[in-house]
Amino acid sequence: MALRGMLGSARTRTIAATGAILVVGLSLTFAARVLSERMLAADMQRRFSADAADISAAVGERLRTHAEVLVSMQGLYASIGGTVDRAQFRRYIDVLDLGRRYPGFQALQALRHVTPDGLDAFLAEVRADGSVDSAGQPDFALKPPGKRAVYDIVEFVEPIRGNEDALGFDAAANPAQLDSLRRTAETGRIVATPPVKLVQDRSGGLGFILRAPIYRAGEPAQTPSQRVAVLRGFVASVYRMNDLMRGVLDPRSLQQMQVQIVDRGYAKQARDGTMSGEAEDPTAASTLMYNSTEPNVSLVSQVAEPGGVAADRSLVVGERVWRLVFNARPGSIYAVDHVVPDLVLASGAVITLLIALIAGIGLRSRRLFGNLMALDAEQRALVDNPLAGILFTRGHKILRSNRRVAELCGRSSDELQNETVESLLASDADSQVFGATLTKIRDSAMASAAQLHLRRKDGSTVLIDAYGKPLPSGRGGEGEILWIVQDKTDVMLAEAERAEHARQLQDTNARLTSSLKASEIRTKEIALLTELSGVLQSCQKPDEIFAAVETYAGFLFPDEAGALYLMNDARDGVTRGPRWGEVTSTAQAFALDDCWALRRGTKFPVSEASQGLVCGHACCEAGIGTYLCQPLIAQNTLLGVLYREAAGTSFADDTDQLATMLAEQISLALANLQLREQLRSQAIRDQLTGLYNRRFLEDALARESGRAMRTGETMALLIIDVDHFKKINDTFGHESGDAVLRELGTVLEKTIRKTDIVGRFGGEEFLVLMPGADIDAALARANAVLDAVRAMHVEIPNGAPLRHITASIGLAVTPLHVPKGDMLVAAADAALYQAKGQGRNRVVESDRRSLMAPPAPLAKTGTEG
Repeated sequence: MALRGMLGSARTRTIAATGAILVVGLSLTFAARVLSERMLAADMQRRFSADAADISAAVGERLRTHAEVLVSMQGLYASIGGTVDRAQFRRYIDVLDLGRRYPGFQALQALRHVTPDGLDAFLAEVRADGSVDSAGQPDFALKPPGKRAVYDIVEFVEPIRGNEDALGFDAAANPAQLDSLRRTAETGRIVATPPVKLVQDRSGGLGFILRAPIYRAGEPAQTPSQRVAVLRGFVASVYRMNDLMRGVLDPRSLQQMQVQIVDRGYAKQARDGTMSGEAEDPTAASTLMYNSTEPNVSLVSQVAEPGGVAADRSLVVGERVWRLVFNARPGSIYAVDHVVPDLVLASGAVITLLIALIAGIGLRSRRLFGNLMALDAEQRALVDNPLAGILFTRGHKILRSNRRVAELCGRSSDELQNETVESLLASDADSQVFGATLTKIRDSAMASAAQLHLRRKDGSTVLIDAYGKPLPSGRGGEGEILWIVQDKTDVMLAEAERAEHARQLQDTNARLTSSLKASEIRTKEIALLTELSGVLQSCQKPDEIFAAVETYAGFLFPDEAGALYLMNDARDGVTRGPRWGEVTSTAQAFALDDCWALRRGTKFPVSEASQGLVCGHACCEAGIGTYLCQPLIAQNTLLGVLYREAAGTSFADDTDQLATMLAEQISLALANLQLREQLRSQAIRDQLTGLYNRRFLEDALARESGRAMRTGETMALLIIDVDHFKKINDTFGHESGDAVLRELGTVLEKTIRKTDIVGRFGGEEFLVLMPGADIDAALARANAVLDAVRAMHVEIPNGAPLRHITASIGLAVTPLHVPKGDMLVAAADAALYQAKGQGRNRVVESDRRSLMAPPAPLAKTGTEG
């Protein structure tokens, strides 16, 4: 009553009511406009962030693809032994078809790591390279000239057109590139340079270079110091930032957004060895490499920080951190459209004015009717709103609701009427939150909000935001509260979708990184195995095979230990040869039955079930996953076993296949070596006596004659013939004659010196070559042989032992009897015939005399025994 008295007349009350309607309506309209504008801005920001993420991923994928080119170029140098000429490099680059398959390159380069001592030789080598131009490259020179501690010189560059200034450039002369050269040489990984001005780019723009190291083949490169010691050079890909980004960004994107790339320095290495997106030195100055709005960026250009609709991404390129800054350009598709918010504002203002006008008219004619009409119009507008739910309550009791609230609850509006709010909530906790919010609204007479869970009729729950506002008593009755209910399901789905998208991107990146690392490891193993295969095929002795296996196995299986066991001569056991790592097993040799792999002819253990059967020579009693035996078999012949021990409880992945390939290479090398030794023995040994044959004796005579001529030493030769050998064959048979020859071969091997060479010259004739022996030593040795023959007792088949076997010996010495060694056989053969003619069973010295010979001593001959 006091308030009504203050307002005075009905006209004043009408004006006051109309003004109140205008204020409330315009306030709600402005709030709706702000809300719609914020929603549009959030949607634009989401779209912009997604597009920025796609561009960042495209840049990363492009550079990872280009990195594979450097890996393949490393493979080129490794596959051909590290020596590549200009024509081979050009053909390889032409096959890559860079313009079509890998757009964005400025050039591909090969750099040679040269010391000051080797600089002149390197320049001469490059200038003489006529593989492309027969005239070579006579103008090739060091750029810039000068003396330095070390040189990293561009040896090859393709395409050469437009990159002529880079040929001969010494990267070590640029202080900005020294750190990147050191990092890639020590780590063996691909490393990028800081932003640089390229020597072949005269436009003034910035660029960068990705480099991968090349090491000398066949030398260890496991530690940083070893890598630096065996460094041969680098392969590099050169980029202009404008050309690289032109291949990633289409013109339409550049019209809508500004893209900047900032180099923050080298990336910080995580604990697991990977490169994080954080800078190694956060305090270091950042460098702007690329700006889509500037054709050429200088090293001191300012970075435009994100503002408005913007996004910021980090990317690791060649172990350097790039920061990608995206800003929406004015007037782009990402700019917030104010038409809809302004339309909401205009519509709300018009509606508010209409309501105020209707209220004013009604109040003027009939105040109560006007109030009812205004309330009806307000409620109708709220009820017809499809985006938000409207709920009127008095205390905990529901008075009425619009269709949106009924849809959220899965019921009709009539079913909700006169229900309590608690009956719609999902839990007691939601009831407590609602009660606290209701108390706050009542006590403060101010609006308040709460987040609640509604339980639908089918039992499912819906998360909502409820905004409660007390209504004036003159409009809705004392104690009534208006609730605006907003469904948060769509917002949560959008958040979940963004989170899932981010997770998928991380998983994809992790798989790509893992695949690249596995590919690098597999490439290294294949290169080592290929190199070992060539080494094994070049081995001439078992010791060389053992040394090669011991050296290479340590690199192929760095986390394992093992040994190679080879079959003994009796073929009833194996003996340990080379080994690598700390082998736990102490078995130096064992029988074939002690190894399941040797029994079965296949590797063991082969499954979890077979791990309970432990080889007798293994490193432990349990044997579960700690050792593995791989038999060495070639041409169906068992040669030995390859024994491996794991460092832990199991072997690393993919090592079984690598071990099988290694066992095949070792088996093949051993079989080839045995075959070569067998063929060599057959070629130089007499099958009956086991002595050297005539072919070997002739070669040995030529070799020793040449040596005697060079050194001036003497050389003696004996030709031994069994007396009456034909009679032995005719009387006792050819088997008995063969037994006599075999026994004579044994006697000769026991009688001669270690330095003498003895062999079967043909039939029953034997030849003894004595390098360095003079006439006295030769006569003494001949008489010793004659005495040993006389003492022979030869067992023959089906008969008594043969006794009284004698031989005739002819002797000649150079230079006493002949001037040259190739004349010894004829002289000794003539002396042999003299011995036969004098009655056999004697030694006869050649009666020839050389003009070069010193005075001859008295002749010594054997006597009958």
